[in-house]
Amino acid sequence: MEKEMDVLSVKDSRKFEVHCNAGAAGELHVGTESLSVKIGQRVRRDGSEEMWHSVLIRCDEANDGSLTIKVIVCHCDWDECRQIALIQSKPNHRVGTRTLTFDLEQKDV
Repeated sequence: MEKEMDVLSVKDSRKFEVHCNAGAAGELHVGTESLSVKIGQRVRRDGSEEMWHSVLIRCDEANDGSLTIKVIVCHCDWDECRQIALIQSKPNHRVGTRTLTFDLEQKDV
């Protein structure tokens, strides 16, 4: 078990990590300071097809050092996009702080 924990430990300055498998198009594995991902899908609007970015994921570090991941959904018929999840970690805070907190309240953004 101790070796497994060592494999998962962070040995560089990255704040976030993404692993993306895009099928035949390839894969992406990267660690980074911040991250923004848009996921689009084909939709038909006004008689023609287009790509609509329906899911946005934004990862940033806040002023207090906490790390946040925001999951936002968008619909072509909505006036505003909607945040459906805020996931936060505080890696630089004292021991005993909750590892992850989740806010699943929906908010217009």
